[in-house]
Amino acid sequence: MQIFLFLSILAISLQPSSSQGEMADEDVAIAEPSWLLVTTIPPSYSKEVVADFEALQEPLGFPDHLAEEDAEKAEGDFDANLYFDVLDRISPQRGYVLDYVYHYAGIGGAPVLYARKNVAPPYRNYSEYLAAGASAEEADREDYYLRFVETDGTPEGFFQLALLRIQGEQFYQFWHAAYNDDRIVSDREEARARLGADDATVEPLLADLEEFDLAPVVSMSRDLVKVEAVVFTDWGGFLKRSMVVEREYPHLIVEEGSEVLVPYNCGILF
Repeated sequence: MQIFLFLSILAISLQPSSSQGEMADEDVAIAEPSWLLVTTIPPSYSKEVVADFEALQEPLGFPDHLAEEDAEKAEGDFDANLYFDVLDRISPQRGYVLDYVYHYAGIGGAPVLYARKNVAPPYRNYSEYLAAGASAEEADREDYYLRFVETDGTPEGFFQLALLRIQGEQFYQFWHAAYNDDRIVSDREEARARLGADDATVEPLLADLEEFDLAPVVSMSRDLVKVEAVVFTDWGGFLKRSMVVEREYPHLIVEEGSEVLVPYNCGILF
């Protein structure tokens, strides 16, 4: 009898209560971890970093020798490793450098970043780059550049990593490639400058944007980091871009997202 009672009590104690079952269901529904540290990046800092980053890209123009299929870089073309002069909290893995090939397709052209060992010869052109990765998607390639970029572990470092991801290929853009124009904004002053339109257009957009905090936010859990930044594009408006990466190096991307905050379209078609 004592054994029977003991087994009965044990069986009852092992059955989950309804509240425990509900908690389990809720846990399954949670798409992201509990963030242990949430840091708002001061706009004064993010604006300065973004401005210095863009200052490397803006005066470049478009070299004529890139306007052909399988174009090859020439001496004096932009060196993408200059980014790390501005992005001082991230760096290539030791022994690697940041490089790019140019993908020209007649109706558009843009650089494609990749990483290579500093002693390895660069790809000559886009076809050679494709052949090296066979049919792999860009983010699955062995030379995908973000696999070889390390942060210093700070919120500012992960913000800089997101900046590189969002705006790193916005140079030497030709024609249709200019649709890739997401630019990070950190406050209303910067939002107004990005719009660059007449007051009749600007003020209603800024009024709609008033309810949102534009400062970038970096959230950290034990294993993951989420970076959220508001960007502006002429062909979409103000969007919140998010990127979840592994906290430890290599900072592989786990998830990316985009949410429209205030829609806008400049009306220009290429």
